[in-house]
Amino acid sequence: MGITSVPTNARVVQYQNKFFREYIRGNRFSKIMGSDENSPIQIVEDLTKKRGEAVKMYLVNRLTGAGRTGYQTLKGYEEPLDTRSYELKVSLTRHVVTHWETDEQFSAIDLVEAKDVTLKDWFKENIRDRIITAFGSISTDGTTHQAYASASEADKDTWAANNSDRIVFGAAAFNADHSTGLGQLDTTADIITEANLKILKDAAKVANPKIRPIKIREDEEWYLVYMGTKLFRQAQTALAQLNREAWVRAQGDNNPLFTGGDLIVDGMIIKEVPEIGSLAGTPGSGGTTAVAPAYLVGAQALGYGIALRSKMIQDEDDYGEVKGAGIKMLDKVAKVYFGTGADDTTTPRQHGLVTGYYAHA
Repeated sequence: MGITSVPTNARVVQYQNKFFREYIRGNRFSKIMGSDENSPIQIVEDLTKKRGEAVKMYLVNRLTGAGRTGYQTLKGYEEPLDTRSYELKVSLTRHVVTHWETDEQFSAIDLVEAKDVTLKDWFKENIRDRIITAFGSISTDGTTHQAYASASEADKDTWAANNSDRIVFGAAAFNADHSTGLGQLDTTADIITEANLKILKDAAKVANPKIRPIKIREDEEWYLVYMGTKLFRQAQTALAQLNREAWVRAQGDNNPLFTGGDLIVDGMIIKEVPEIGSLAGTPGSGGTTAVAPAYLVGAQALGYGIALRSKMIQDEDDYGEVKGAGIKMLDKVAKVYFGTGADDTTTPRQHGLVTGYYAHA
């Protein structure tokens, strides 16, 4: 029996006209961004209202004097305000994609819509990655910021010495030699445990200037601790019973800083950010142990200076045939440093952040 067969090149192919974008997390840090001094990431938008390349943040440290009582005179016992400043210098960031107008006819998906959506996702991912880079960044003068991976060992040692009260190496005491401190970390004593998390918090409480906690509903004080998946798995194991038995009764899920999957302990909210990776190589014990950072965050840990918020841009070329769409912003995300001296750059210390390093398998 002869059966008519449709040639392969004559068969109709129906393509699904919806495209699937790579799953990109929204900005994990949006809840802690704000314009007030209680915000872990303080947004400064002065440059959106007036021209300029840089904007300054100001810190007024708490008063430490005992005061005067009874008939003691005040004259001559005044306490000066300790005020410091930090400069955020904005820069331009852009990204763009193009396509041929003719391909709009040939494409199974809406290229114009695809560009718009993916550019917005790129922006969210870009901000997230810049925040993570800023958490781990190194600065020896409070002005020039280096990504941790590109900083020299000498600069890391200077940064560590300047921040001796706000760097923790697992369960061990601080070591001014950064690489030596990392080399002491092992997977027995220097992993994420309840005790080691409390050491991290204790560093924030005794640091000078103090790492100010985030205030919620006037009297609640919290710190946030961000870590990658490797350390978060350790935290899940270490805090399993505590969170299972205490969190629901404490109604912690009503706190606006919480999201699903967070852990809590001793006034700290532990958050997983998978994009926070381990340090390069195996700098821990024996030169064979992996190490990852955890960041305890209080108020004013980062500054986010904005001169131009994200804006969609368009362009056409070749008599309108080549179409481009992009996004741009004029901004700066950076760790806040406050130093001493006339220009506030002597012995700069990271302001609202304690950096912890922990071993993992």
